[in-house]
Amino acid sequence: MHEIPPREVAGRDTVARFEAQFRGAAVACLRILDQKGPDRVYCDFQDDFVTREQVDGLPVYHFVQVKTKAARKYQWTRSDLFGLAKNVPGASKNAASSGPKYTYKTPSSEQLTKVKDSFVGKLLEHTARFSTACGSVTFLTNSHLSDDVESIANAILEGDFEERTVGYLFQHYALINSFLDPPGEDEVRAAIKKLSFTADVDYVDPGHNDFEIKAGKVLLEFSEIDLNHNESSELATKLLALVQSKSSRKLVAELTAQELDDMAGIGLEDLLALLPISKAAYYNFINSGDEKALKNASILQRRLSQAGASSEIIETASRWKIEWDNWFRTHRHAYEYDLLFLKAEVAAIYDKWAKGNVSFAGLRHEVLALRSTISVRHIAAMVSDEILVGGVLACLVRGETNGV
Repeated sequence: MHEIPPREVAGRDTVARFEAQFRGAAVACLRILDQKGPDRVYCDFQDDFVTREQVDGLPVYHFVQVKTKAARKYQWTRSDLFGLAKNVPGASKNAASSGPKYTYKTPSSEQLTKVKDSFVGKLLEHTARFSTACGSVTFLTNSHLSDDVESIANAILEGDFEERTVGYLFQHYALINSFLDPPGEDEVRAAIKKLSFTADVDYVDPGHNDFEIKAGKVLLEFSEIDLNHNESSELATKLLALVQSKSSRKLVAELTAQELDDMAGIGLEDLLALLPISKAAYYNFINSGDEKALKNASILQRRLSQAGASSEIIETASRWKIEWDNWFRTHRHAYEYDLLFLKAEVAAIYDKWAKGNVSFAGLRHEVLALRSTISVRHIAAMVSDEILVGGVLACLVRGETNGV
């Protein structure tokens, strides 16, 4: 086995390429957690992966092709990506002082086929088919771009349609996408500006062995949830398995939107099922409008779990914390004097708990003692035991957030 060279090893290479695609989709999924980007990622449907975000109540899709090279030093060329030679076919400088810098001959059917079948040609097809519902089309790779491709990418970014290749795409956009009714120039410019290139991305590298670390960093960056090494590694493994599962399911011809979301898509619910966080507690925070819902839910989950609290208690405790926040926000101006001292007294209880002088169960007795202390104050009738415990939990979240 080890002395005779194998007939072919393409299968292993194909598996590595698919793994790169899965990794790219997995990292995109993590961006769902910050609640400011995509709300769903579609795996191996329409393209290697597609992210969806909501803009003014309407879905906008971002299409991504993941292509890797075994040699990280490889530089993608104009021919690789656009199907165009270095000297763009049919391009000649315009002799007139006015008008576009280059003029272009109508491409042959052979040349047109090369461009259509190129990576960029297939990406631009999304801009034609999805129109304004297409937000962007991206070529994502682990290797690099050649100097001429870098120049093209910069020209697109800057809206420079005088660059030869960009001008070629602009001039022949309708032909490349087989439009019977050619779109207007502004529409074509807007479509081409949706094209971008993201190179030297290590986590899609088939030979990259630190995806778990990368996933943990991205999770921290986009959601601010803190995972230990084992949790991070476990999440990465589960997430890759989920992406692979969603990428390999056989899709029937006729699917409802909900069926497609379920069979090929990954959303927040799927991610929460993988995280060491109570979904109920998380939704308590998010429904209250908490901008750091995931982080605050994870802090309570970790600390209360360490204290031996059940999932039911954690969910209830999250509601109490929110009740305290709402109550304090409502009355802080009208009863500023009383609330200033109450906040300090609640913080003192938390301090005892944090130092181990009081158990989680012992918080009940501390709260009862505090209620007895404040019974003669104006705010006594407005505050419940649950709200006071919520105040202690608010100190916990605030202390963890500030690194106290």
